[in-house]
Amino acid sequence: MTNYDEYQKFMRYKYGYHSFAIILILTVLNFNLDLIFNLQWAETKSLEFMLLIFLAIGYSIVMNIYKGAYFSKKQNPKIYAVIFFFLGLANIYLSFSPYSPLISDGLVTSNSMMLVSGLLWISIPVAYLTRIIVEKKRDEKDND
Repeated sequence: MTNYDEYQKFMRYKYGYHSFAIILILTVLNFNLDLIFNLQWAETKSLEFMLLIFLAIGYSIVMNIYKGAYFSKKQNPKIYAVIFFFLGLANIYLSFSPYSPLISDGLVTSNSMMLVSGLLWISIPVAYLTRIIVEKKRDEKDND
């Protein structure tokens, strides 16, 4: 983390802590759903846990990008945003297969991991674009 300034480090730690809390809360809720209602919403328990982790990872990434703490000072975020966008599109495209459905017998299948990871990759350029638009509007408002 030597390529990040103090603000970026603070934001990364802050949203990492928030993500950890999200994982804890979602895991306890999922455990209680299984314990009380005997409800399993994915093919396996490990798949359920991985999908919950992806939610926390997505939160952390989006918030770090929006607050300017995801990319280091030496990286070019525009190039990475384009690359991540196409990676996300590829994963989303690959997730829709007629041979491996996303939901089977009322349970989320492991094929959903491709869709979720694609959405995660897509969230990076979307958050970056949102940050740019908000900064431009803020600068216009300050100049008036």
